[in-house]
Amino acid sequence: MVVKGIRTGLWIVLMTAFAITSGWADGDVSLDFTLQNTILRTREIEYDTDTGEFLGVGDQYWGYGVSGTAGISFKSSGSGNTKGDLSFDFNLPEMEVIPGAEAPVITLRRAYVKARFPGFRLTAGKTRLGWGDGFVFNSGDVIFGSTSPYVDLTASEVRAETKWLTSLNIPLGRFSFVEALVIPPPTDPAGGMIAGDLTRTSGGGRIYTRVGNTKVEAGYMFRGDEEDPLHRPYIGLQGNFGPDWYLAGSVALPVRGDAASVAEESFNLSFGLFHLQQLDRIRSLSMRLEGLVMPLQEWEEQGPQAAEDIPVYGLLLYPEIVYIPDTSLQYSVRGLLSPVDLSGQVTLGVSWDILQGFTVNGYLIINAGDSRDTFAWSRETDLWQPQFDYIDGLAVSAGFNYIY
Repeated sequence: MVVKGIRTGLWIVLMTAFAITSGWADGDVSLDFTLQNTILRTREIEYDTDTGEFLGVGDQYWGYGVSGTAGISFKSSGSGNTKGDLSFDFNLPEMEVIPGAEAPVITLRRAYVKARFPGFRLTAGKTRLGWGDGFVFNSGDVIFGSTSPYVDLTASEVRAETKWLTSLNIPLGRFSFVEALVIPPPTDPAGGMIAGDLTRTSGGGRIYTRVGNTKVEAGYMFRGDEEDPLHRPYIGLQGNFGPDWYLAGSVALPVRGDAASVAEESFNLSFGLFHLQQLDRIRSLSMRLEGLVMPLQEWEEQGPQAAEDIPVYGLLLYPEIVYIPDTSLQYSVRGLLSPVDLSGQVTLGVSWDILQGFTVNGYLIINAGDSRDTFAWSRETDLWQPQFDYIDGLAVSAGFNYIY
Protein backbone atom coordinates (compact mmCIF):
# COMPACT_ATOMS: atom_id res chain seq x y z
CA MET A 1 0.00 0.00 0.00
CA VAL A 2 2.83 2.36 0.92
CA VAL A 3 4.76 1.54 -2.26
CA LYS A 4 1.64 1.96 -4.39
CA GLY A 5 1.01 5.35 -2.86
CA ILE A 6 4.58 6.46 -3.48
CA ARG A 7 4.43 5.29 -7.08
CA THR A 8 1.09 6.97 -7.77
CA GLY A 9 2.22 10.17 -6.10
CA LEU A 10 5.42 10.25 -8.13
CA TRP A 11 3.54 9.86 -11.40
CA ILE A 12 1.15 12.64 -10.44
CA VAL A 13 3.99 14.98 -9.49
CA LEU A 14 5.91 14.27 -12.70
CA MET A 15 2.93 14.63 -15.00
CA THR A 16 1.82 17.80 -13.24
CA ALA A 17 5.31 19.26 -13.54
CA PHE A 18 5.45 18.49 -17.24
CA ALA A 19 1.97 19.86 -17.81
CA ILE A 20 2.83 23.10 -16.02
CA THR A 21 6.16 23.39 -17.85
CA SER A 22 4.48 22.79 -21.20
CA GLY A 23 1.94 25.46 -20.53
CA TRP A 24 4.39 28.15 -19.47
CA ALA A 25 7.40 27.57 -21.73
CA ASP A 26 8.22 26.72 -25.29
CA GLY A 27 9.15 23.09 -25.47
CA ASP A 28 8.22 19.55 -26.39
CA VAL A 29 7.13 16.74 -24.11
CA SER A 30 7.68 13.22 -25.43
CA LEU A 31 6.97 9.81 -23.97
CA ASP A 32 8.99 6.82 -25.12
CA PHE A 33 7.82 3.28 -24.32
CA THR A 34 9.88 0.19 -25.16
CA LEU A 35 8.99 -3.43 -24.39
CA GLN A 36 11.13 -6.48 -25.24
CA ASN A 37 10.32 -10.19 -24.89
CA THR A 38 13.49 -12.25 -24.71
CA ILE A 39 14.21 -15.98 -24.74
CA LEU A 40 17.81 -16.75 -23.83
CA ARG A 41 20.17 -19.42 -22.64
CA THR A 42 21.53 -18.29 -19.29
CA ARG A 43 22.51 -19.50 -15.81
CA GLU A 44 21.17 -19.31 -12.30
CA ILE A 45 22.79 -16.52 -10.28
CA GLU A 46 23.58 -16.99 -6.60
CA TYR A 47 23.69 -13.99 -4.26
CA ASP A 48 24.04 -13.59 -0.51
CA THR A 49 20.50 -12.76 0.64
CA ASP A 50 21.78 -10.48 3.40
CA THR A 51 24.55 -8.52 1.68
CA GLY A 52 23.62 -8.92 -2.00
CA GLU A 53 27.18 -10.12 -2.73
CA PHE A 54 27.62 -12.22 -5.87
CA LEU A 55 28.53 -15.78 -4.86
CA GLY A 56 28.60 -17.63 -8.17
CA VAL A 57 26.47 -19.26 -10.83
CA GLY A 58 24.46 -22.44 -10.92
CA ASP A 59 22.90 -24.58 -13.59
CA GLN A 60 22.32 -23.51 -17.15
CA TYR A 61 18.70 -23.08 -18.27
CA TRP A 62 16.50 -21.55 -20.96
CA GLY A 63 14.83 -18.42 -19.66
CA TYR A 64 12.10 -16.06 -20.76
CA GLY A 65 11.87 -12.49 -19.56
CA VAL A 66 10.21 -9.17 -20.27
CA SER A 67 12.08 -5.90 -19.99
CA GLY A 68 10.86 -2.43 -20.67
CA THR A 69 11.47 1.27 -20.31
CA ALA A 70 8.96 4.09 -20.08
CA GLY A 71 10.73 7.40 -20.63
CA ILE A 72 9.45 10.93 -20.16
CA SER A 73 11.41 13.79 -21.69
CA PHE A 74 10.90 17.52 -21.81
CA LYS A 75 13.09 19.48 -24.19
CA SER A 76 12.83 23.23 -24.24
CA SER A 77 13.04 25.08 -27.52
CA GLY A 78 13.42 28.37 -25.64
CA SER A 79 15.42 31.18 -27.18
CA GLY A 80 18.41 30.80 -29.45
CA ASN A 81 20.75 31.16 -26.47
CA THR A 82 19.37 28.64 -24.00
CA LYS A 83 17.99 25.12 -24.05
CA GLY A 84 17.36 22.39 -21.54
CA ASP A 85 16.43 18.74 -21.27
CA LEU A 86 14.85 16.77 -18.43
CA SER A 87 14.43 13.01 -18.91
CA PHE A 88 13.34 10.16 -16.62
CA ASP A 89 13.32 6.41 -17.27
CA PHE A 90 11.01 3.93 -15.53
CA ASN A 91 12.63 0.53 -16.01
CA LEU A 92 11.41 -3.06 -15.87
CA PRO A 93 11.90 -5.44 -14.19
CA GLU A 94 10.76 -3.70 -11.04
CA MET A 95 12.53 -4.04 -7.71
CA GLU A 96 11.08 -5.33 -4.47
CA VAL A 97 10.96 -2.55 -1.88
CA ILE A 98 9.14 -4.47 0.82
CA PRO A 99 8.20 -8.18 0.74
CA GLY A 100 5.42 -8.70 -1.78
CA ALA A 101 5.48 -5.13 -3.11
CA GLU A 102 7.38 -3.76 -6.07
CA ALA A 103 8.23 -0.26 -7.25
CA PRO A 104 9.64 0.77 -10.62
CA VAL A 105 13.35 1.36 -10.96
CA ILE A 106 13.50 5.08 -11.70
CA THR A 107 16.57 6.70 -13.21
CA LEU A 108 17.26 10.31 -14.07
CA ARG A 109 18.65 10.01 -17.58
CA ARG A 110 19.38 13.68 -18.28
CA ALA A 111 18.82 17.00 -16.55
CA TYR A 112 20.81 19.88 -17.94
CA VAL A 113 20.74 23.42 -19.26
CA LYS A 114 22.94 24.91 -21.97
CA ALA A 115 23.40 28.67 -22.20
CA ARG A 116 25.29 30.68 -24.80
CA PHE A 117 26.88 33.91 -23.58
CA PRO A 118 28.79 36.43 -25.74
CA GLY A 119 32.20 34.96 -24.93
CA PHE A 120 31.53 31.38 -23.82
CA ARG A 121 29.00 28.56 -23.56
CA LEU A 122 27.90 26.93 -20.33
CA THR A 123 26.62 23.37 -19.82
CA ALA A 124 25.47 22.37 -16.36
CA GLY A 125 23.59 19.33 -15.07
CA LYS A 126 23.50 15.61 -15.74
CA THR A 127 24.53 15.00 -19.34
CA ARG A 128 27.19 13.54 -21.61
CA LEU A 129 30.07 15.32 -23.33
CA GLY A 130 31.40 13.81 -26.53
CA TRP A 131 35.19 13.81 -26.40
CA GLY A 132 36.77 11.88 -29.22
CA ASP A 133 34.90 9.92 -31.90
CA GLY A 134 33.48 6.41 -32.00
CA PHE A 135 30.19 4.54 -31.79
CA VAL A 136 31.48 1.58 -29.72
CA PHE A 137 35.22 2.12 -29.26
CA ASN A 138 36.58 5.58 -28.45
CA SER A 139 39.93 6.02 -26.74
CA GLY A 140 39.30 9.75 -26.53
CA ASP A 141 36.38 9.24 -24.15
CA VAL A 142 38.41 9.67 -20.96
CA ILE A 143 35.33 10.98 -19.09
CA PHE A 144 33.12 7.89 -19.26
CA GLY A 145 35.32 5.23 -20.84
CA SER A 146 34.38 3.59 -24.15
CA THR A 147 36.68 0.59 -24.40
CA SER A 148 34.70 -2.32 -22.90
CA PRO A 149 33.50 -4.86 -25.48
CA TYR A 150 30.53 -5.91 -23.30
CA VAL A 151 27.79 -3.64 -24.63
CA ASP A 152 24.19 -3.98 -25.78
CA LEU A 153 24.21 -3.89 -29.57
CA THR A 154 20.40 -3.77 -29.72
CA ALA A 155 20.45 -0.24 -28.28
CA SER A 156 20.28 2.84 -30.48
CA GLU A 157 22.93 4.44 -28.25
CA VAL A 158 25.58 1.97 -27.15
CA ARG A 159 27.37 4.50 -24.93
CA ALA A 160 24.74 6.56 -23.11
CA GLU A 161 26.12 7.02 -19.57
CA THR A 162 25.70 10.51 -18.12
CA LYS A 163 27.29 12.35 -15.19
CA TRP A 164 26.64 15.48 -13.16
CA LEU A 165 29.09 18.05 -14.50
CA THR A 166 29.69 21.70 -15.30
CA SER A 167 31.58 22.73 -18.43
CA LEU A 168 32.67 25.96 -20.09
CA ASN A 169 33.30 26.10 -23.83
CA ILE A 170 35.23 29.13 -25.16
CA PRO A 171 35.27 29.57 -28.98
CA LEU A 172 38.64 30.48 -30.49
CA GLY A 173 37.44 30.73 -34.08
CA ARG A 174 35.00 29.19 -36.50
CA PHE A 175 36.28 25.64 -35.99
CA SER A 176 38.29 25.96 -32.78
CA PHE A 177 37.50 26.08 -29.07
CA VAL A 178 38.78 25.16 -25.65
CA GLU A 179 36.60 23.39 -23.11
CA ALA A 180 36.98 22.86 -19.36
CA LEU A 181 34.81 20.76 -17.08
CA VAL A 182 34.51 19.72 -13.46
CA ILE A 183 32.73 16.65 -12.07
CA PRO A 184 31.84 16.53 -8.37
CA PRO A 185 33.26 13.73 -6.22
CA PRO A 186 31.16 10.66 -5.45
CA THR A 187 29.10 10.64 -2.28
CA ASP A 188 28.28 7.79 0.10
CA PRO A 189 25.16 8.65 2.13
CA ALA A 190 25.12 5.13 3.61
CA GLY A 191 28.65 5.72 4.88
CA GLY A 192 27.80 9.10 6.35
CA MET A 193 29.23 11.25 3.52
CA ILE A 194 26.60 13.81 2.57
CA ALA A 195 29.10 15.71 0.41
CA GLY A 196 31.94 14.12 -1.51
CA ASP A 197 35.59 14.40 -0.56
CA LEU A 198 36.97 17.51 -2.30
CA THR A 199 40.22 15.71 -3.16
CA ARG A 200 38.25 13.19 -5.25
CA THR A 201 36.85 15.86 -7.59
CA SER A 202 37.38 15.09 -11.28
CA GLY A 203 38.13 17.68 -13.93
CA GLY A 204 40.00 18.48 -17.07
CA GLY A 205 39.86 20.15 -20.44
CA ARG A 206 40.48 19.83 -24.15
CA ILE A 207 41.39 21.94 -27.15
CA TYR A 208 39.71 21.39 -30.51
CA THR A 209 40.85 22.80 -33.85
CA ARG A 210 41.27 22.00 -37.53
CA VAL A 211 44.47 21.55 -39.49
CA GLY A 212 43.46 21.63 -43.15
CA ASN A 213 40.56 19.19 -43.45
CA THR A 214 41.53 17.22 -40.34
CA LYS A 215 39.98 17.76 -36.95
CA VAL A 216 42.52 17.66 -34.14
CA GLU A 217 41.67 17.51 -30.45
CA ALA A 218 43.75 16.85 -27.38
CA GLY A 219 42.80 16.84 -23.73
CA TYR A 220 43.42 15.74 -20.20
CA MET A 221 41.19 14.41 -17.43
CA PHE A 222 42.00 13.95 -13.77
CA ARG A 223 39.87 11.03 -12.54
CA GLY A 224 39.57 11.61 -8.82
CA ASP A 225 36.54 9.31 -8.65
CA GLU A 226 38.71 6.24 -9.24
CA GLU A 227 39.79 4.14 -6.26
CA ASP A 228 43.34 5.17 -7.15
CA PRO A 229 43.21 8.64 -8.81
CA LEU A 230 44.45 8.76 -12.39
CA HIS A 231 45.77 11.24 -14.93
CA ARG A 232 44.13 10.55 -18.33
CA PRO A 233 45.60 12.42 -21.34
CA TYR A 234 44.36 11.71 -24.88
CA ILE A 235 44.64 12.89 -28.48
CA GLY A 236 42.19 12.39 -31.36
CA LEU A 237 42.03 12.96 -35.13
CA GLN A 238 39.09 12.88 -37.52
CA GLY A 239 38.76 13.48 -41.26
CA ASN A 240 37.28 12.28 -44.54
CA PHE A 241 38.67 10.74 -47.72
CA GLY A 242 35.32 9.44 -48.99
CA PRO A 243 34.55 7.45 -45.84
CA ASP A 244 34.78 9.30 -42.54
CA TRP A 245 37.80 8.20 -40.50
CA TYR A 246 38.75 8.75 -36.87
CA LEU A 247 41.66 7.82 -34.64
CA ALA A 248 42.40 8.36 -30.95
CA GLY A 249 44.81 7.26 -28.25
CA SER A 250 44.95 7.54 -24.47
CA VAL A 251 46.77 6.24 -21.43
CA ALA A 252 46.24 6.30 -17.65
CA LEU A 253 48.96 7.35 -15.22
CA PRO A 254 48.43 6.91 -11.48
CA VAL A 255 48.91 9.76 -9.03
CA ARG A 256 50.78 7.29 -6.86
CA GLY A 257 51.86 3.71 -7.40
CA ASP A 258 53.47 1.78 -10.23
CA ALA A 259 53.12 4.08 -13.25
CA ALA A 260 54.69 1.60 -15.69
CA SER A 261 52.27 -1.20 -14.79
CA VAL A 262 49.16 1.02 -14.98
CA ALA A 263 50.30 2.55 -18.28
CA GLU A 264 50.90 -0.92 -19.74
CA GLU A 265 47.39 -2.05 -18.83
CA SER A 266 45.63 1.15 -19.93
CA PHE A 267 47.42 2.30 -23.10
CA ASN A 268 44.97 1.95 -25.99
CA LEU A 269 44.27 3.20 -29.50
CA SER A 270 40.92 3.30 -31.27
CA PHE A 271 40.17 3.74 -34.96
CA GLY A 272 37.11 3.83 -37.15
CA LEU A 273 35.76 4.11 -40.69
CA PHE A 274 32.18 5.01 -41.60
CA HIS A 275 30.52 5.34 -44.99
CA LEU A 276 26.91 5.93 -45.98
CA GLN A 277 26.08 4.91 -49.55
CA GLN A 278 22.81 6.20 -50.98
CA LEU A 279 21.70 3.51 -53.46
CA ASP A 280 18.79 5.54 -54.83
CA ARG A 281 16.27 8.10 -53.55
CA ILE A 282 15.07 5.67 -50.83
CA ARG A 283 17.48 2.77 -50.36
CA SER A 284 20.73 3.24 -48.45
CA LEU A 285 23.57 1.12 -47.10
CA SER A 286 25.81 2.22 -44.24
CA MET A 287 29.03 0.49 -43.25
CA ARG A 288 31.14 1.00 -40.15
CA LEU A 289 34.32 -0.63 -38.90
CA GLU A 290 35.84 0.27 -35.55
CA GLY A 291 38.72 -1.23 -33.64
CA LEU A 292 40.43 -1.03 -30.29
CA VAL A 293 44.15 -1.81 -30.11
CA MET A 294 45.86 -2.45 -26.76
CA PRO A 295 49.47 -2.92 -27.87
CA LEU A 296 50.82 -4.11 -24.51
CA GLN A 297 48.15 -6.76 -23.85
CA GLU A 298 48.06 -10.38 -24.97
CA TRP A 299 48.60 -11.17 -28.66
CA GLU A 300 48.55 -14.96 -28.32
CA GLU A 301 45.58 -16.98 -27.11
CA GLN A 302 45.97 -17.97 -23.48
CA GLY A 303 45.33 -21.59 -22.57
CA PRO A 304 43.01 -22.71 -19.74
CA GLN A 305 45.91 -23.31 -17.38
CA ALA A 306 47.01 -19.65 -17.68
CA ALA A 307 43.58 -18.02 -17.37
CA GLU A 308 42.60 -17.20 -13.80
CA ASP A 309 40.46 -14.47 -15.33
CA ILE A 310 39.24 -13.71 -18.85
CA PRO A 311 42.40 -12.60 -20.70
CA VAL A 312 42.62 -9.10 -22.16
CA TYR A 313 43.73 -9.36 -25.77
CA GLY A 314 45.40 -6.75 -27.92
CA LEU A 315 42.73 -6.29 -30.61
CA LEU A 316 38.94 -5.93 -30.71
CA LEU A 317 36.84 -5.12 -33.78
CA TYR A 318 33.34 -3.79 -34.32
CA PRO A 319 31.90 -4.23 -37.84
CA GLU A 320 28.41 -2.96 -38.71
CA ILE A 321 26.22 -3.01 -41.81
CA VAL A 322 22.79 -1.34 -41.92
CA TYR A 323 20.55 -1.69 -44.98
CA ILE A 324 17.43 0.46 -45.39
CA PRO A 325 15.30 -0.77 -48.34
CA ASP A 326 12.53 1.77 -47.72
CA THR A 327 11.62 4.47 -45.24
CA SER A 328 9.91 2.09 -42.81
CA LEU A 329 12.24 -0.95 -42.79
CA GLN A 330 15.79 -1.51 -41.56
CA TYR A 331 18.07 -4.55 -41.42
CA SER A 332 21.30 -4.56 -39.42
CA VAL A 333 24.27 -6.81 -38.71
CA ARG A 334 26.52 -5.80 -35.82
CA GLY A 335 29.43 -7.72 -34.40
CA LEU A 336 32.01 -7.63 -31.65
CA LEU A 337 35.04 -9.69 -32.61
CA SER A 338 38.19 -10.75 -30.75
CA PRO A 339 40.56 -11.91 -33.53
CA VAL A 340 43.31 -13.14 -31.18
CA ASP A 341 41.20 -15.84 -29.53
CA LEU A 342 38.82 -16.19 -32.52
CA SER A 343 35.66 -15.40 -30.56
CA GLY A 344 32.84 -12.96 -31.16
CA GLN A 345 29.26 -11.87 -30.69
CA VAL A 346 26.96 -11.22 -33.64
CA THR A 347 23.66 -9.34 -33.40
CA LEU A 348 21.19 -9.58 -36.30
CA GLY A 349 18.38 -7.04 -36.17
CA VAL A 350 15.30 -5.93 -38.06
CA SER A 351 12.96 -3.03 -37.31
CA TRP A 352 9.72 -2.04 -39.02
CA ASP A 353 8.09 1.34 -38.55
CA ILE A 354 4.67 -0.19 -39.05
CA LEU A 355 2.63 2.80 -37.82
CA GLN A 356 3.49 6.40 -37.10
CA GLY A 357 5.60 6.39 -33.94
CA PHE A 358 5.17 2.61 -33.50
CA THR A 359 8.11 0.37 -34.43
CA VAL A 360 8.36 -3.40 -34.03
CA ASN A 361 11.76 -5.08 -33.88
CA GLY A 362 13.48 -8.40 -33.58
CA TYR A 363 17.03 -9.47 -32.68
CA LEU A 364 19.08 -12.65 -32.73
CA ILE A 365 22.24 -12.57 -30.58
CA ILE A 366 24.83 -15.32 -30.91
CA ASN A 367 28.08 -15.78 -28.96
CA ALA A 368 30.82 -17.89 -30.53
CA GLY A 369 33.92 -18.88 -28.60
CA ASP A 370 35.45 -21.25 -26.11
CA SER A 371 34.52 -21.12 -22.44
CA ARG A 372 37.48 -18.88 -21.49
CA ASP A 373 37.43 -16.61 -24.55
CA THR A 374 36.40 -12.97 -24.63
CA PHE A 375 33.00 -14.12 -25.92
CA ALA A 376 31.84 -17.61 -25.04
CA TRP A 377 29.10 -19.94 -26.20
CA SER A 378 29.08 -21.48 -22.73
CA ARG A 379 31.11 -19.57 -20.13
CA GLU A 380 32.89 -21.52 -17.40
CA THR A 381 31.17 -20.90 -14.09
CA ASP A 382 34.29 -19.61 -12.29
CA LEU A 383 34.66 -16.85 -14.92
CA TRP A 384 30.98 -15.90 -15.18
CA GLN A 385 30.45 -12.12 -15.12
CA PRO A 386 26.81 -11.44 -14.18
CA GLN A 387 26.99 -7.83 -15.38
CA PHE A 388 28.14 -8.98 -18.84
CA ASP A 389 27.52 -12.69 -19.34
CA TYR A 390 23.76 -12.79 -18.90
CA ILE A 391 23.55 -14.49 -22.33
CA ASP A 392 25.16 -17.92 -22.29
CA GLY A 393 25.47 -18.39 -26.01
CA LEU A 394 22.14 -17.41 -27.60
CA ALA A 395 19.24 -14.99 -27.21
CA VAL A 396 16.17 -14.13 -29.30
CA SER A 397 14.30 -10.90 -28.63
CA ALA A 398 11.19 -9.28 -30.09
CA GLY A 399 9.35 -6.19 -29.03
CA PHE A 400 8.27 -2.68 -29.94
CA ASN A 401 8.99 0.97 -29.37
CA TYR A 402 6.32 3.67 -29.22
CA ILE A 403 7.08 7.39 -29.16
CA TYR A 404 4.38 10.01 -28.71
